[in-house]
Amino acid sequence: MNLDTSFFIKNLIAGTIDYLKEINFELILKHEEKLESVLMSELNKDFELQRKTPTQIINTFLNEDLKLNITLTPNDLGEQALEQIILWGISKAKYLDGN
Repeated sequence: MNLDTSFFIKNLIAGTIDYLKEINFELILKHEEKLESVLMSELNKDFELQRKTPTQIINTFLNEDLKLNITLTPNDLGEQALEQIILWGISKAKYLDGN
């Protein structure tokens, strides 16, 4: 992968926390650690084994684990996370295309 997965996940979590604060929901440390774990579990796999996008992973976590009825888009996660998601998508597409 052409991007730093740890940095990517850090930005995804920060964006999620910021969004949740905007809707007056605090993510406790236990939930933050669980989100980090599920993101790492999926995004540390080889591209061909990844089955969900970063936003799908986050939305599944928010809706199933936290029972929130929301659907985030990459734009909701802030500029840094959005840039990382785009980089992830380009990297995955190039990898799967064989380039």
